[in-house]
Amino acid sequence: MQQDIHLHNGDRNPVQSQESHRIVGTLVQRASDGASAAELADFIVAVWQTIETSLTPIIGQRSVATLYTRSCYLASRQHGWLMDVHDGVQPTMNLAKLKLALVEQSSTEIATGAGTALQVFYEVLTNLVGASLTERLLQSVWADLLPAPAQDKPA
Repeated sequence: MQQDIHLHNGDRNPVQSQESHRIVGTLVQRASDGASAAELADFIVAVWQTIETSLTPIIGQRSVATLYTRSCYLASRQHGWLMDVHDGVQPTMNLAKLKLALVEQSSTEIATGAGTALQVFYEVLTNLVGASLTERLLQSVWADLLPAPAQDKPA
């Protein structure tokens, strides 16, 4: 079950991207394939660490942490357990706290909740800097972590 969260800026259309939908789809597929809560938690923490490593030199550690906190807060509207993950504005992401919250959930809830937070992160960043720059900033993250989209095979 894939859930969509779209952020609205005034009267503009909601942010939508192939990558943000693939985030949730990848996590749901891992859960469906039998990944344990601990395996999913490790993967999700690795995703956030990769995002932090990629973006910190460009926008700063505090900015990355602020976007992470905002994403968890917005995702907590659908996944209440994410409410405990964010502690207001912090200078760094508290990934240990995230991992503790993740392993207490079912694999399906981890996939949908953490996937929603990652999707929201992508969409918040897109609202701030634009789709093209967001795609370039996170291109290496998604290339390393998300499976390539299925290509149509010639008949």
